[in-house]
Amino acid sequence: MALLSRKQRGFTLVELIVTMTILAIVSVGIFGFIESSATGYVESRDREALQSQARFAVERLGRELRHAVPNSMTVWDGGSCLTYTPIRYSGVYNQREENVNTLDVALSTEQTDWQDAIKGGDHRLVFLPMTPSDLVGGAANSFAITDASGSTLTLDKSPAVEWPPASPSNRVYIYHHSVTLCFDNGELLRRVNNGATPKNVTLAQNIAAGSRFNLSGESLSSGNLINIYYRFTQSGETSIYNQQVQVLNAP
Repeated sequence: MALLSRKQRGFTLVELIVTMTILAIVSVGIFGFIESSATGYVESRDREALQSQARFAVERLGRELRHAVPNSMTVWDGGSCLTYTPIRYSGVYNQREENVNTLDVALSTEQTDWQDAIKGGDHRLVFLPMTPSDLVGGAANSFAITDASGSTLTLDKSPAVEWPPASPSNRVYIYHHSVTLCFDNGELLRRVNNGATPKNVTLAQNIAAGSRFNLSGESLSSGNLINIYYRFTQSGETSIYNQQVQVLNAP
C-alpha cells in the first residue's frame, strides 16, 4: 500500500512554483520578442509610407512647376505659399499684322480640338511675360482669346492698339487659371484659383513647421529657380528634403 501511494503522488508545491516561474520568464521573453517585432514592423511601415508620400510630393511639384508660365510665380505668406500659372498650350506665332486683333499660331499639341478648349474668353494669351502682373486682365502683355478657328486666334485686343513688345523667338503662352500651393496646418495643399469657392486638395500630410518655398532668378537672362524645403515628421522621426525646380524661360 505504501508503494502504491508513492506512485499516485503528484507535483509538490515547490515543483509547481519553480515550473510556473520558469514559464513566466519564458513567456515574458517571448512576448517581448513579439512586441519588438510588431513595433519594428509598424515603424518600418510608417517610415515607408512617409517616404512614399514625400517622393510623391516632390515628383508632383517638380512636374507641375516645370510647366509654369515663365515669371508667373509669386511666393507669399512668409514662404508658406506659392502661386503660379500653368501653361495650357505654348507655341510660336507668325508676323503680327497691324490694325488687326487676330494672330496665326502653331501650338505644340497633338489635340485636334484645342480650338474648342480655349475660345470664349476664358483663356488668355501672353507675350514675353516679365512679372505675374503681366498675366492678369488689363495687362498690356496679355489678351483674352475670344475665338479660335484653324490656326487663327481672335483676341480681345482693339485693332487700333499696337501690339505689345514681341518675343525674340516669337513664342506665345496660352493659360487658364493660376494654382496655389501652401504648407498649412501640417499639410501640403493645392487649389485652383478659378474664381469659385477655393477647393483645397491635400497632396501630402505630416508636414512639419519650417517647410517653405523660395523663389530666385526671376529674369529673362536665367530661368526661374524655385527652392522647396520640406520637413516631414511622424512618430518622432523627421525627414528633410531640399528640392530645386527650374522653370526654363523661352521668351
